[in-house]
Amino acid sequence: MKTFNSTIAVWAALCAAWPLLAQAQSAGQQANTGNPGGLQIDLGVSSSLSIDDNFQLSPNSGGTSTIFDNTLTFDLSSITPTQDLRLFGSTVLRYADIPGRTMSGFEDPLLRLSYRLQAVDSEFTLSARYRRSDRDFLDPFQVEQEEQLLAGTGLFAGGGTLTVRNASIGYRTGINAPLGFQITVTHDEKSYEDLSILNTRLFDTRTDSVNAVVTARISPVAVLDFDLGYSDYSADDSVQTERQTLTYGIGAVYDINPVLVLDARLGWTEIDIADTNGTRSRSGASGLLKLTRTLPTGSIFASVDSTVNTTGTRTSLRFGRDLQLPRGALSASLGVTRTPAGNTDWNSAVSYSHNLASSTLTVSLRRDVSTNNLDEEIVDTRLALGYDYQINSVSSLNVTLNYGRSASADDLSTVPTVTRTTLRAAYSRSLTRDWAMTTGIQLRDRKDSSATGDARSNAVFMTLGRTFSYRP
Repeated sequence: MKTFNSTIAVWAALCAAWPLLAQAQSAGQQANTGNPGGLQIDLGVSSSLSIDDNFQLSPNSGGTSTIFDNTLTFDLSSITPTQDLRLFGSTVLRYADIPGRTMSGFEDPLLRLSYRLQAVDSEFTLSARYRRSDRDFLDPFQVEQEEQLLAGTGLFAGGGTLTVRNASIGYRTGINAPLGFQITVTHDEKSYEDLSILNTRLFDTRTDSVNAVVTARISPVAVLDFDLGYSDYSADDSVQTERQTLTYGIGAVYDINPVLVLDARLGWTEIDIADTNGTRSRSGASGLLKLTRTLPTGSIFASVDSTVNTTGTRTSLRFGRDLQLPRGALSASLGVTRTPAGNTDWNSAVSYSHNLASSTLTVSLRRDVSTNNLDEEIVDTRLALGYDYQINSVSSLNVTLNYGRSASADDLSTVPTVTRTTLRAAYSRSLTRDWAMTTGIQLRDRKDSSATGDARSNAVFMTLGRTFSYRP
């Protein structure tokens, strides 16, 4: 109780002090509205207190957790007609009293760099990213795209620390010329440390890849492209997997008429695998055939594609519709996927938004089949529902529901079925022109077929924060 009261006191002191600090800032500092051009520096600070009755989402809760996070962000952007430089960094000064451990200090460092240089007929891009996070504090529905681990591994328990490093460099020339060329080199690395629960599905991986594309615009209505790709993958799994993948192919986009477009592709994939069980290879043809028709209110398409991976050939059929609505938009596709083992499952992708005078409703659904790092066919489903209501000029209500499920796509597989659900309701209010407060509740649920039982948690939270913007 003494620890909890101390946390409340610290949080209250910061809440009282920060508005005074804000008044001392120069008149040139304003709330962040995005960089319209030139050099801009944004500094963000927020303080959040949350109390959770089962923060670690264990089948049997060890007790209540109190978490006090102070997030500091730095965002530098420089935008000119030919260059775009962005550097973002953040860290969290965290105090956490969790059953079995106490944390105090700086956590979750994040550094992200992106740069783009454009010339008359060419473009150079560079990006890099580093993040080291405690997995107990990672929300699988809110992590950035770079951290979306394949086939739902972000849904698994186990605690520990996840470190993500990735970088990419690309060059494109002949953008508007009859003949163009593009090359991209990428590096991606993920590593785990101090897992509290041994999970054979969480292990270090490293992937290096290079892709090159030559584009030929042979007429105003026809474009050909030739692509070549190579990737080298290594994993610190139980069999120490090493895998090299070579892909090459030819594709064409042809405007049959002003409203009908044909996209066709034919390729070949070769995969060489080496592990403690020996070496093996797999190869096969891949292809895509897609027909898109433009309509007065959007478009409609049908496609069939075939890809080769470590488990064999996977084939998918999809039908889709993009529709512009009077108060929103709808993009949807539905189809079936056949796995290398001969099993069939449905795939879907839906994005819907509906805007009213003072509220917005959003729905997104994604369900697809993929291959995980253990060469297993996985069905990954993600559903997100969001509702925003503007109460008045200074306050709003936000409700979100996120659902995720990772399961086997093959009947005989031993892949566990993991389901995560998060319901969050928050009330936000602008206290001053610069400062905003958010408070609410969060309910979480996890079901794991390999665990001893289901896990649930209930939490309340309150956040106070603002952003300072400076333009030299």
